[in-house]
Amino acid sequence: MLIGRMLRLPCDILLGRPSETRSALNEYMKNLEARLESVHAFAREKIKMASERMETRYDSRATDHQFKEDDIVWMYNSKRRKGPSPKLQQNRKGPCTVVKKLNDAVYRVQRSHNTKPEVIHIIVQLHTGPLTIVLCSEIAGTCSL
Repeated sequence: MLIGRMLRLPCDILLGRPSETRSALNEYMKNLEARLESVHAFAREKIKMASERMETRYDSRATDHQFKEDDIVWMYNSKRRKGPSPKLQQNRKGPCTVVKKLNDAVYRVQRSHNTKPEVIHIIVQLHTGPLTIVLCSEIAGTCSL
């Protein structure tokens, strides 16, 4: 695709190569340019198709996180903590109640009425039957909106 040279074979060394005239070189250059343009157009087309497939796949997983107040969710936080093996750590918290929607991806949730509300940032929302599991990252500090 990039080199564009003729292959030198052992028979070319023994018999010699035919002499190339200036017009043959011009034709060769034009043909090479046309072939390279067609190969690059083909590559651009394939890259565009792959980009569209990736966009479609991303859009199918990205959902609007439309939770209302008093919705029940489970939080999944994959952040590793010190202590036992990650296999033995519990990454899910819940059920949690949505207290307030701060913006499209940030919510304030509370595990029970006795606990302090947490501010979370939703990354992905998974639907598993009647439960909604939220992959989230906890935001340090408080957010006042």
